[in-house]
Amino acid sequence: MARRAVVLALALAAVMPLLSASPTGRFSNGRLATDFIAEALGYSKAIRPFLHKRLRPVDILHGVSFASAASGYDELTANLSNVLPLSKQLEYFTEYKMRLRQIAGARKAENIIKKAVAVLSMGTNDFLQNYYLEPIRPKQYTLEEYQNYLASCMSEDVKTMHSLGITRLVVVGVPALGCMPLVKTLMNQNTCVDKYNNFSSSFNAKLNAKLGIARKALGMKIGYVDAYGIFQDAVNNPEKHGLIEASKGCCGTGTVEYGDTCKGISTCADASKYIFWDAVHPTERMYEIIAGQAIESLRKQLMS
Repeated sequence: MARRAVVLALALAAVMPLLSASPTGRFSNGRLATDFIAEALGYSKAIRPFLHKRLRPVDILHGVSFASAASGYDELTANLSNVLPLSKQLEYFTEYKMRLRQIAGARKAENIIKKAVAVLSMGTNDFLQNYYLEPIRPKQYTLEEYQNYLASCMSEDVKTMHSLGITRLVVVGVPALGCMPLVKTLMNQNTCVDKYNNFSSSFNAKLNAKLGIARKALGMKIGYVDAYGIFQDAVNNPEKHGLIEASKGCCGTGTVEYGDTCKGISTCADASKYIFWDAVHPTERMYEIIAGQAIESLRKQLMS
């Protein structure tokens, strides 16, 4: 299974931004957790975006990404950032299935989809760039109600994926948001912000509960990546992972710059010693740590 399963990346947002706001771009800090997970599953080549202008038949067979950074479980999050919501990404997935049938034939295509591993990672932007930044959702929901709303959205998304033939799914939880340099700066704290970490943890618990229901109701094999725990361990014990800097990003001051605002400004000498590339996103090394700690658990969860 591990070396033959197609990898399909869906809706990776701020935690693992496989694509930038444009569905054909990348952030500039190198390979991402999805790349390392795919590599561990037997892939030496990067997974191309489905909307890549030079997408080849071999890419269709190899595995593709429908992801759009800054998206979220809440479609409003994608609309606010003018990126692709998950519903649109799943429309492209339907188109992908049609193209796969044309290349491989109906029976083989069905078997490929059945054995494929889909990776879903969202949630960060629902809080940082929606609930805590825009007035719409806070007027409609308390924080706990919004968490429940997002978890229900994810549950419906998983049902849709299942109806489209996906049987194996990896869901990445949100990280310790209170440890992000940007959050610490905004809250004027030098240490991780407990308030943000607590709701990150409680939200992940709600996701896990919904995934448990989906496993039983749909018969899907669903793996969960504890990004929160992995981040916490790296922040608290950076030397354990060969890291030095856990409090700020490599780009600019490391406290406020993120995404496109890092373009053209100075960076640290060795990003591999940093947890964060910018004030929000992890470095390539941190993505490697996440994937490395997750892969054995995922193999067991997806093959059990």
